[in-house]
Amino acid sequence: MRLAPAEVHHRVSEAVSRLQDDGGLFRRFVESRKLDRVEFWLMTRFRYFPGSATPGDFSTFGPYTSVSKYQDALDALAHKKEVERAGMGRYRLADATRRAIAEVYDEYFSTVAQGGALADEEAASLHEWVDRVYTAALRQSDVPVPILNAAHSVLPDSDSVWVHVERRLVGLSIFRDDSHIAAWREAGYTGPRIELSTALFRAEEGMTHDELRAAASRLDDKDFASALSALHSGGEVTQRADRYRLSRSGRQVREGIEADTDRYYGRPFAALEDEHLDRMMQYLAKIAQAER
Repeated sequence: MRLAPAEVHHRVSEAVSRLQDDGGLFRRFVESRKLDRVEFWLMTRFRYFPGSATPGDFSTFGPYTSVSKYQDALDALAHKKEVERAGMGRYRLADATRRAIAEVYDEYFSTVAQGGALADEEAASLHEWVDRVYTAALRQSDVPVPILNAAHSVLPDSDSVWVHVERRLVGLSIFRDDSHIAAWREAGYTGPRIELSTALFRAEEGMTHDELRAAASRLDDKDFASALSALHSGGEVTQRADRYRLSRSGRQVREGIEADTDRYYGRPFAALEDEHLDRMMQYLAKIAQAER
């Protein structure tokens, strides 16, 4: 019996979380270089750019954050000598930083390669199935997959079945992000607008202005005000007793976006027969439940 796309995504996410248990490797990297969350995210996303990039280039992979926030973080990384300025408004990783990131990823994949959560025969079957679904995700004609394509471009050269499995499961998690972006863009949303809608969608009791502003900390003041104005203009929010809530129509639109996201996400899994998909889900559950 096929699971709902949301449950499939949950199973994939749980398995990825277990496979990515690196014993604090990346945490130590972040702490040793005194990076915040956005700075570390930018440094790792530079892998998608062989040369240099502008702050706006990163919006393809993180459309929920204001470009000015990326600009500030890149300036901070330049001050820390992690990145270099490469012309007007462009940045590139410093050579030493690029080598350090390559080394930490090499160490990470060495840890992933140890596997152990499944028998060899089970791991080989899982690899076949996730590869089939992953390939189908890359070939979706109705869902643009820029984030998945970027991640695919930096797949490691490895003979390890477990590295292949982990990277393809990560890819299927990324495909959920691409599916969601496709859904809200078709509905006419921008990244900042969906960021506010998401915060209100999750807050049944509504939010004060300060609470909403704090929940949308990835936005600068300009993008926050513009997104809130767009929600008001579309009749998607109400404001009573100093609390913002999604209106009935706003919640209906948002539920439609979630339904479209699930529909898009479920498509690649049709590449598997029901029996194989069921076994794949069983193996993912086994991985998630394995001792750390």
